Amino acid sequence: MDHKPLVQQSAAQVSPRARELPLPALAAIFVARTVLNAVFRAVYPFLPALADGLGLSIPMTAQLVNLRVIVGLGAPLLAPFSDHYGRRRVMELALLLLALAGLLLVGWPALVPAAVAFGLYGLAKVLYDPALHAYIGDTTPFERRGRIVGFVELSWSVGWLWGVPTSGFLIDRLGWKAPWGLFALLAAGSVLLMRRTLPPAFAHQHENASPSSVLSLIGRTLRPRHVRLILALAALMALAIEIPFIVYGAWLERTFSLSMTSLGVASVVIGMAEATAELGTTFITDRLGKRLSVLSGLSGMMATLVLLPLLPKWGLGATLAGLGLLMLAFEFGLVSLIPLISESVPDARATAVALSATAFSLGRFLGGALGGWLWQGEQIALHSVLAIICVGAAIALLAFNGEDRLRPPSAQGEEQSA
Repeated sequence: MDHKPLVQQSAAQVSPRARELPLPALAAIFVARTVLNAVFRAVYPFLPALADGLGLSIPMTAQLVNLRVIVGLGAPLLAPFSDHYGRRRVMELALLLLALAGLLLVGWPALVPAAVAFGLYGLAKVLYDPALHAYIGDTTPFERRGRIVGFVELSWSVGWLWGVPTSGFLIDRLGWKAPWGLFALLAAGSVLLMRRTLPPAFAHQHENASPSSVLSLIGRTLRPRHVRLILALAALMALAIEIPFIVYGAWLERTFSLSMTSLGVASVVIGMAEATAELGTTFITDRLGKRLSVLSGLSGMMATLVLLPLLPKWGLGATLAGLGLLMLAFEFGLVSLIPLISESVPDARATAVALSATAFSLGRFLGGALGGWLWQGEQIALHSVLAIICVGAAIALLAFNGEDRLRPPSAQGEEQSA
């Protein structure tokens, strides 16, 4: 039987427990990821402006944007490069690709260059995120990792709350290209900032990153039962949230006859809920425990989904509050799951994170398809029922598997001996 570790580590490697992520490094990571997330989230409200600038129809432009998702499905094939060549190096490469994509979109606004640009945006995201969480796993002890992950994941909501208003302001005054140029400059600046502040994670001796070794690494990462369990949780959570959220705008517009401005206000409510959840994980997840935190988030989702079809009876305020609570519960549970993902295979953290990202993307893709199909009846109750089934399945997985079954035996032994 082959007992070779997924990634061979040098004798000079120090324990992650001996490392602490410096505050300047954490700030640099937060800034860089906020820029990356802003690029992704600012597309949706300004899709018409982007379509006009490129001279394309909105449906065609939407297909261009979806190239990011298609590239994202290749995450497991790309993430092992972080395990082989180093986390910081791959994060810097991802930010350079982000800057290149922005410059391409601004300098050559046509169909083919735009398609390449959005493909590069997807490639940057799929390289950066697994490397980032692997880096945090390398440099932060597991018992304190929830606080760090919660802070870093705050960049998702900040990317929305900062990126969308900034993009709107720039488009109104300077034209549709302005936000993409700004994001490109900020991405390039983030590379310099990270290079000055981020210490390298502990050293690895790596096998060659050939296609066969990458596929072998993915296969060995998937072998442990606890990894497959975590991937199932990620997919079920994504499926549960996407089924109702893919049509939440249409539901609100139909139920309350909302204008686009009012729908924008609703999006701010959701962004604030995400920020609250991400801040909550920094204070709660490590104290409560990762498994119980995920279970709490799922329980909150279940309760809100049961009430969701009834909320319009109490008015728009109650409905927006319900949507905000649903997103808060989901985001809290998901961010609490990330430390378990990064600890699932310590010798191949980036690969494990990438596999979970693929499971999550597949869940969102399926949820979006199901949610759109169900909306033919224009009854959000159908979406709630199906989402409740998905959440119930995730709760059942956690109920029958304690935290000891969500982590590798080696990590449990280290924690008991500490």
